Amino acid sequence: MKKWLGAAVAALIVTLPVQAETQDYKLITVAGYLNFYLLNINACQDFHPEARQAAYDAEQKLYPWLEKLHSKLGDGKQVSEIVLKRRAMLNSQIGEGDFTLDHCQAIIKILNEDGLDKTLLANLD
Repeated sequence: MKKWLGAAVAALIVTLPVQAETQDYKLITVAGYLNFYLLNINACQDFHPEARQAAYDAEQKLYPWLEKLHSKLGDGKQVSEIVLKRRAMLNSQIGEGDFTLDHCQAIIKILNEDGLDKTLLANLD
């Protein structure tokens, strides 16, 4: 019985850091996902005036999720690195002329009609 209890305690001690790392990874994944939409919707507001109001309206759907994310992440250093990488990718896309009105309309449609990935967002609950 003592061996079994000792093994259970040891297993718990070993898996706690793994569970914490897994949860951190999930939150970082959600952060990248939400920030992709936020950066793109902000760029739509700046570069495509014909989609500006729809983009502003769609952006509001992100804020409840971003607030939940912020409450779970703390300092957000890892998220800022993700945002910088995503911003560089988006700047490249804009520079190459690939950031089209169709792209903006697709992002707006996802936020307004299709909805965000509920399985991924469940990590914030």
